[in-house]
Amino acid sequence: MSISSLLGTGLLGVDIADDAVRVVELIRRRGTLACRHCGSAALAAGVMREGMIEDLQGLAAAVRLACRDSGSGCTRVALAMPATALITHAIRLPAGLPEEQLEILVELEAGQYMPFALEDANLDFFILGPAPPLAGQTGSEVDVLLVAARRASVQRRLDAATAAGLTPVVMDSEALALRAALAQGGWQALPGGGLNYQLAWGLAMHRYAR
Repeated sequence: MSISSLLGTGLLGVDIADDAVRVVELIRRRGTLACRHCGSAALAAGVMREGMIEDLQGLAAAVRLACRDSGSGCTRVALAMPATALITHAIRLPAGLPEEQLEILVELEAGQYMPFALEDANLDFFILGPAPPLAGQTGSEVDVLLVAARRASVQRRLDAATAAGLTPVVMDSEALALRAALAQGGWQALPGGGLNYQLAWGLAMHRYAR
């Protein structure tokens, strides 16, 4: 979920897992994305539980350590929400609508699928592409992926980053960030085959085209 536009030159992808915080900053070299900085810090037991923040200050301390370990001076960060904290649903909407109208329709549709009040949610959507025509259909439609999360859960991650002295500029979903990283593949050059840094790499890619 984008929470503001990317301004400035640097972006640090921050993966907050249950066991550790991992960070990656990318640079483009000869048209290829490469790691400029990466680092990690272990999380003490009880700081995170199944993707939820239990100890905000403990998490903020670990984020600071991971940034220090990476050697990056970047303070603008991209974060992600775990799948367990997200509600996703594919919906069909008329094609060719202005973005303002599309946002209104997404909000109306979202109320049907969320187990909590709309005002307690952060919403985002992504147009997947043209929807297959249905029998008797007269107008064209698009498939839209609706993504929602409890506002309080999103805010906890933002608060942890802010307490660590960072400025969150992107909130993504872990699934989409991992998919972006898998498609690009540069993380494989990192220590241990880079497997632990996939998510942070996918988040850091928001600085560039994804």
